[in-house]
Amino acid sequence: MSDKIKMYFLGTSSSTPTKNRNLSSLLINYKGNNYLFDCPENVQQQIMKVSESILKIKNIFITHFHGDHFFGLLGLLATMQLNQRTEDLNIFLPFGFSKDIKQYIASSKIIFSFKINLKEVKSSFSYTFDNINISCVKLNHSVLTFGYVFKVLDKIGKFDKKKALSLNIPEGPFFSKLQNGEKIKIGNKFIFPKDVIDYNYKKIGKKICYLTDTFVLNKVPPKVLNADILIHESSFISEHKLRAKETLHSVAQDVSLFAKKADVKKLYLTHISPRYKDVLVIEKEAKKFFKNSFVAKDLDLIEISDY
Repeated sequence: MSDKIKMYFLGTSSSTPTKNRNLSSLLINYKGNNYLFDCPENVQQQIMKVSESILKIKNIFITHFHGDHFFGLLGLLATMQLNQRTEDLNIFLPFGFSKDIKQYIASSKIIFSFKINLKEVKSSFSYTFDNINISCVKLNHSVLTFGYVFKVLDKIGKFDKKKALSLNIPEGPFFSKLQNGEKIKIGNKFIFPKDVIDYNYKKIGKKICYLTDTFVLNKVPPKVLNADILIHESSFISEHKLRAKETLHSVAQDVSLFAKKADVKKLYLTHISPRYKDVLVIEKEAKKFFKNSFVAKDLDLIEISDY
């Protein structure tokens, strides 16, 4: 049975908020857990508006240290404290910034009732939680910046519990090892995954890529290829390409061509410059080159099955 992955665009503006758009951030809800990508000002209220739980956020992923991507962190942590959080919180951030964020958190003078784990990431970063893996893509911006790839783990096939028990395999860790593609040893006999798994039931888990802030990459990282959902910054349209190059941000045309080259299924454009009152100019330009392009709006919900 499939589970739903819910993606909430908590904000879609770049640099500064507008009357209608908060600063860019994404919340993914999957199997009862909330994963927060970037933490700008006012993110708490945006989470409340989509009726998701702040306390169900176990992991926060910061793309880079420009204020519009992390200035909401102290407020969010303070709210967690006021709500008597006790569970550990992981904050993932670009390599080399732990000292800065420690000082930033310490400036609040709050004594937290929960442990905050700061985890620095590099391009080789790969972290597995329950049924998902999150990895990094190095982006092209004015400071060290990483995009994140949210991937539901593939199912290698259907596990035959009845057959496993008939082979005298006890329920527990051995079952998990076989399901993860590992061989096991019972007595003097090796048992292989193929002995208890029907590979006709193999399922490929969905992949969501979140890439902001960046000038469009020249080459498509292998991790991004064939993504089900690509969420990419598109601060400008081609008319302002020079400004995009100066600030190392993207224009809609280049993003859509990148999406086409990456062979993604759908592209959602976010991190739109406040200069555009009508954000549909971004979508209109992108659709010329990649028809499955859409401009995200604040509080939009995108929902897909995990397999």
